[in-house]
Amino acid sequence: MTQHPGDYVRLTRLIKAPRQKVYDAWLDPDVRRQWWCATDEMTCGVCDLDPTPGGDYRINMCKDGKEWVTVGRFVELDPPRKLVFTWSWEGMDFGKDSRVTVELFETDFDGRPATELVLMHEQLKTPHERSEHTSGWLGCLKSLSKMFADAAEPAAKG
Repeated sequence: MTQHPGDYVRLTRLIKAPRQKVYDAWLDPDVRRQWWCATDEMTCGVCDLDPTPGGDYRINMCKDGKEWVTVGRFVELDPPRKLVFTWSWEGMDFGKDSRVTVELFETDFDGRPATELVLMHEQLKTPHERSEHTSGWLGCLKSLSKMFADAAEPAAKG
């Protein structure tokens, strides 16, 4: 399939955690539920993952009694460097049959292990799809980053 200019979203984020931990956060259902939401008001109750090449996934986001469910299949898993998976919203044409690639690069922050995350969401057909997915991914990546930042902070003394 020919890539048309502009049919993708590309985002980068520095995560203050070792690359293996960031990679695992995408594939461990208990950990993913902690950060998989586009806004602080959302929750994730369903996170079914078969993290093998060709394995399916189904993950939801809930808010105010509404549920949005994303489904797809893992295409490539290259621990701890790369994940590639298909993407569709269950019951919607929005973002249907698109593809997400997450690449993780080792780096450091203030002398501690960190990860540069590069996310590419391709085959988004309209400007509206790109805008909405950009917003959602930014929210999720913010939550992922915050989860690791909160885990690294020392516990408050009481």
